[in-house]
Amino acid sequence: MLLSNSKFYYSAFYFSTKPINAVSSNLAMITMDYALALTDAVRFTRDTVWGRCGRWIYLAISTIIFPFMMGYTMEIFRGNPVPPECNNWLRRFIDGIKYLIASFIYAIPVILVLILSMIPIIMEFMNQISNESVDFSLSAFVPYIIPCIAGIIVAFILAIIIAIISIIGIIRMARTNRFIEAFNFRAILNTIRTIGWKVYIIGLVNVWLISFIIGFLLDTLVAVDLTNFFVALFIWPLIIIFESRYLTLLYESSGE
Repeated sequence: MLLSNSKFYYSAFYFSTKPINAVSSNLAMITMDYALALTDAVRFTRDTVWGRCGRWIYLAISTIIFPFMMGYTMEIFRGNPVPPECNNWLRRFIDGIKYLIASFIYAIPVILVLILSMIPIIMEFMNQISNESVDFSLSAFVPYIIPCIAGIIVAFILAIIIAIISIIGIIRMARTNRFIEAFNFRAILNTIRTIGWKVYIIGLVNVWLISFIIGFLLDTLVAVDLTNFFVALFIWPLIIIFESRYLTLLYESSGE
């Protein structure tokens, strides 16, 4: 099992049965199980909302006004083992906008590939609807289907590669408070090499798989009954916090 057998190294954090704020910043590199880091992320998420209804409501609303949620995520990325307070709304919003802009810039190559792969189909569609003397023909789109599918596959692979790099970039931006650090590719690749490519990618797969499964279940509940949206609204921020804390620990395994 990936969660129980794989290990990674990280410093500046120790977690066993202690509260999440029991941190020793002077510890040497310690071998940790992925499952232990996941447990930490669960406890961090619990401590963020347990007994704090006001904070939970704020976070639920922030998933709709998403720059605030993205700003809260940036605060988690800064590595404080204590869950951030929901204060300083202006700073949260500005941080969220920075996160949003950086994410959009990273997404540009994927968007361009998708647009380029769809252009032939779009042009054929526009040609047919503008030519009233010609009956609409689906067969005319057949030659463009394979190139379009190929483009989508390329975009998907490119999105994964960009995600692997951008996660470290966004965390660097949060910790240095410098927007340009989100695109400091030399430093980003050095951080990943320090963590270890295999260790890093397995760590990402772990948390992405968990988030996908929970997110899929929530979306299914909402699709079955729209009233479940209000339940999902309070669970979505928990998924985001859990993933953000885990990614922070994974980043800290580089010793930075």
